[in-house]
Amino acid sequence: MRTYFKVRGDHAEEATGEVVREQPLTIYVNGERFLTLLCSPMKVEALVVGYLWMEKVIEGLADVQQVEVSPVDGRADVTLTRPVTLPTERILTSGCGGGITFRIDHRLFPRLSSRRQVRPEALAARMKDLFASAIHYKASRGIHGAALAEPDALLVVAEDVGRHNAVDKVKGEALLRAISTEDRILLSTGRISSEMLLKAARMGVPIVASRTSPTEMAVALAEQLNVTVCGYVRPDGLNLYTGEGLLLTEPATARG
Repeated sequence: MRTYFKVRGDHAEEATGEVVREQPLTIYVNGERFLTLLCSPMKVEALVVGYLWMEKVIEGLADVQQVEVSPVDGRADVTLTRPVTLPTERILTSGCGGGITFRIDHRLFPRLSSRRQVRPEALAARMKDLFASAIHYKASRGIHGAALAEPDALLVVAEDVGRHNAVDKVKGEALLRAISTEDRILLSTGRISSEMLLKAARMGVPIVASRTSPTEMAVALAEQLNVTVCGYVRPDGLNLYTGEGLLLTEPATARG
């Protein structure tokens, strides 16, 4: 909790509230320094495991022998069951906090073949559930949320100052809890950018829905990878940008 001033016109009033926490986390893999992430200090083990999986450093939880997180030092030491060669070509993403990825080539990701469909009202209900479950967002209004869902329920919820970190945490927790991400729905409170779309494709997720918008590059990638992208999800409607994962009573029509 921090003390600050609420200014309304010429009047300033002292207030106390939660401000989003952000800290660096340096990840070491088999004793070798990999990289430093800026993140929110909760579900850190899930973040580490999810990020390593997303970057194809690990193929699954069986590759991980131990994860030791030191909240004091801002360090995570990961011991794997086998030696690995860590990727080195870093790409600065559009993620808040300056996210880093090593793999952005869509050709590394297979085209999805899911037949999963969901009704717009189910997406709106699950987005409402995500906001209801986002306790840190309620307290500070300055953090992103993400969730893995079925049409009728949320399976995993994560929050982070970085929207890409929140998705990594979702995958990491799914691995730790032995929950499959394939053929599920990914919800996000933040913008769906290209790296976010590729994370979804890597997870085998055929439907991505956001409270806000996708980028043009994300939509283009979604078309290539057969991912349905929905934006501006609200109780009374949404925008369908691409894909056939939305179950409509009447088919979508284009202007002639």
